Amino acid sequence: MFARIKKRLPGPKASAFWLSAAGLVSVYKYNKSQSDQRLQYYCQRAAHAANETIGSLDTPRKVHVYIAVPMGELGTRKARQHWERYILPVFAAGALDYELTLVNDTATESNGVERVVRGGVHRMVAEEIRERRRRRLEAEEENGELRLWRAAIDERKRENEARALKNRLGVEPGMSVLELWKAQEYPGVMDVVAIGRETWVEAVNGISEGASGSLNLQVPELVALDAEKNTELNTEQNAEQNTEPNAELNTELNTEQGAAREAGSLADNAGEPAHVVNYDRFDDGAAVALPAVAYIAHANLTGWGAVPLRIRNFFHDQQNVDEYACQALQVVYESTRRAARGAGELEAMGRAEEQMKGWEGQEPLEVVVDPQVAARLQIYDTQNDTAPFKD
Repeated sequence: MFARIKKRLPGPKASAFWLSAAGLVSVYKYNKSQSDQRLQYYCQRAAHAANETIGSLDTPRKVHVYIAVPMGELGTRKARQHWERYILPVFAAGALDYELTLVNDTATESNGVERVVRGGVHRMVAEEIRERRRRRLEAEEENGELRLWRAAIDERKRENEARALKNRLGVEPGMSVLELWKAQEYPGVMDVVAIGRETWVEAVNGISEGASGSLNLQVPELVALDAEKNTELNTEQNAEQNTEPNAELNTELNTEQGAAREAGSLADNAGEPAHVVNYDRFDDGAAVALPAVAYIAHANLTGWGAVPLRIRNFFHDQQNVDEYACQALQVVYESTRRAARGAGELEAMGRAEEQMKGWEGQEPLEVVVDPQVAARLQIYDTQNDTAPFKD
């Protein structure tokens, strides 16, 4: 009823295939086990920082992590995977609070080719330090004018948030909804963690510009509501098509309405001329606390030429865990901070990344830092394992 199944040994080719497959699986499993053990080692060292006690009036440390698009890519996917695989577990084990910012600015050329726009990290870091300097000036008793401008600017920002949300939802949002979206402002100075060479250069240049650049602040323009745009468009169309005898009366009415709008408050005129608040004339040159900055490498492998290295990393990832997780561990411990040894050290940090395939045909940024800022700047010593609890 059933055909007899012949029992015989597999042939040489089948044996070679199955032995090779079993060998590759064994190598992968062994690498994964060893990589997890190495990562666990750094997490255990970081856990000592989580167990440290702080005073009831002390502010827990918090860092600002910037992730930009790696060279040779059009998105932050690989950089996010790098962050989640090697860095985030160490930060979590050390109970280090962080704020993550993904910078992915792109633009489309006239020929339809999409390209990455650099400079987003530079702009954010510089503005954060400039804002701290402005707040210091506003806190001085004799600078009441700046406090009035700050109140007007904050009111304009809240109005713009409400208008932008109304354009998206089509209804007027309650202010309680807007308040829920806002994270509580950190009271201290968040240190900066830059992942990758390009992000590092932009962060350092941003700190230099924010600490020594102009403080003048432009009042944001009022966001126009979609309903106002449609009303203006209909008014223009009606004015063009109006051939009745009362056209002159309608023109006078529109003129009066325009004059009434011009006489409105700061938050009532969409598209009004931008006003710049002159903070520089109040600036006394006093220095503010600068954030310490940490560099964590990201050797992004891209292109067909990197396929052999990617295969090697797939089966032997332990050296990447030792490099990146160790650098993350240095950020967990505040004791690893030290003064930067001049602009030369800042420029040399991560320079090896520029030799990788993704940087071909790209013009790398250069570190441009004010000498006075370089003398005050502190960095985390991520190039050496100086964190405590080392076996």
